[in-house]
Amino acid sequence: MKKLNLVKLHEKLEQLKKPVFTPQDIKLFFNPSDRAISAFLNYNSKKNRLIKLKKTLYSFKNTYINPFLIANRAYQPSYISFETALSYYHLIPETVYSVTSATSKASRLWSIQQTRYIYHTIKQEAFTGYVSKTIETDQILIALPEKALADYYYFMYLGKIKDHNNRLNLKEINLDKLNACLNLFKNERFKQCVKKYLFTDKSHDR
Repeated sequence: MKKLNLVKLHEKLEQLKKPVFTPQDIKLFFNPSDRAISAFLNYNSKKNRLIKLKKTLYSFKNTYINPFLIANRAYQPSYISFETALSYYHLIPETVYSVTSATSKASRLWSIQQTRYIYHTIKQEAFTGYVSKTIETDQILIALPEKALADYYYFMYLGKIKDHNNRLNLKEINLDKLNACLNLFKNERFKQCVKKYLFTDKSHDR
C-alpha cells in the first residue's frame, strides 16, 4: 500500500490525462483503505485543493474540465444527445447552455459548477447509435447526428420537448441512417409523426 500523496495523485492523473477522478481511481493507484480515501478527499476538499463535482467525482482546483466529459462521467451509462449533440453538429443554430444526455437509467438533473446536466431515460433497445469521439482532447460518448435527431424527435413525440425547432438544419442528415435510428424505438406512429416534420420542415431542402 502506497501512502496517499496529493502531488503524486496529480502527477498520475496528468500522466493518464484524466482531469476528473473517483475514489476508485485512488484505490487503483495507491491501494489504501476506503476510510483513508474518504479522509483524504474530505481533508483536501475542505482545504480547497480538490473540487467535489458530484458524489464520488472530483477534480483538482483550477483544472479546466470539458463539460461533455463531466456529463459522461457523472452518470453512467450515458451519452451526449438531444439539443446538445444537435448544437455540436451545427444542426441547430442556437447555443445550448445545458448539457443533455440519454441514459438507460432513471432521469436525473444536476447543477455542477453552474452548468445544468440533464439526463433523459430512453428504452434499453434504443440505447445505441453513439460513438466515442475526441472532443477537446477527451474521449466523449456522443450520439451520431441521426441518433441525436431521433432521440430529440422521440421526446418531442412524448411531449417532453414542447416545441418543434423550425430552425433545424437537416441538409446533412442521412435519411436511411435516420430511419434506422427511428426503428430502434419500435413505434410506427412515432415514425409517421417524424415523417410529417421532415417533409413539412422547410430547412430540409433537398
